[in-house]
Amino acid sequence: MSSWRGIEEFLAVVSKGSFTAAAEDLGLSKSFVSKLVNELEARLGVQLLVRNTRRLSLTAAGELFYDKCSNMQNGLQDVERQMQAFQVNPVGRLRIGLSDIFGTEYMSSLLAEFSEANPEIHIEPITYLNQNDIVQEQFDIVIRYGQLPDSSLKARLFGYLSYCLCASPEYVKEHGWPESIEDVANHQCLTNLGRAFEFNGGKSIGVNGRWTSNSGVALSWAVRRGLGLAHLPVSILREDLLNGSIVALEDDWSFWDRECWVVFSPGIMPASTRAFIDFLTSHIKTIKARPWMADRITLGK
Repeated sequence: MSSWRGIEEFLAVVSKGSFTAAAEDLGLSKSFVSKLVNELEARLGVQLLVRNTRRLSLTAAGELFYDKCSNMQNGLQDVERQMQAFQVNPVGRLRIGLSDIFGTEYMSSLLAEFSEANPEIHIEPITYLNQNDIVQEQFDIVIRYGQLPDSSLKARLFGYLSYCLCASPEYVKEHGWPESIEDVANHQCLTNLGRAFEFNGGKSIGVNGRWTSNSGVALSWAVRRGLGLAHLPVSILREDLLNGSIVALEDDWSFWDRECWVVFSPGIMPASTRAFIDFLTSHIKTIKARPWMADRITLGK
């Protein structure tokens, strides 16, 4: 039996001044309200109300119980209003999982822009290295790339993480560009821990080089120094492509376009989560980026 059973009815009787008025306010019968209050007094082992034909009055125990429970009811109503605010206004905490391998800078810049426009949301971007290691339930939103596994989670496509073959101008001048996927293996390659470059159409090739890292930032620095050929997202190379410190091959075969998904749990969605998803889908065009689009890739304001 609920410990709150009868309390709401007792509070209504006191505030309305009679069992009849309380019953009308609660949409219950007078006899049922009386029964619940009687059960409450029996459960507490004290008399709360003095009943007579003309008026109701509170006992000393009833006065104390009414004050305490009235405060609790007001507190509960306040909590309910706060909970409703989560569904109406973008407020509260928003914890977002971001890949720490590629795209962190780009996504973080978008988060900063979103945060500026939504000052009542507390943003918590948490980075991860391996998508398989992240626990979705610990986050409001997770940004994932590539094909998603079948699950009960919900997801919306908001863009592509487009990889291009890139190198420094000095490297290209000395070694030239590969002419095919197979020719990539003949180059000094800067690669992730998987030691492979992926391409559209499910094609891949194993590569070797003297620089291997799980950090896109580390690989991009190696590219700038002319240490080899890399396969990196256009979005993290934007400034380098614009200033010419890194150049990219523009042949169709050389790209790999991975879907970008905003993933969230099913159920009632808070306004803050909905606002960020709407922000992503409105600020990012669902297109496959190419090096010549670098001037159209916005890293925040």
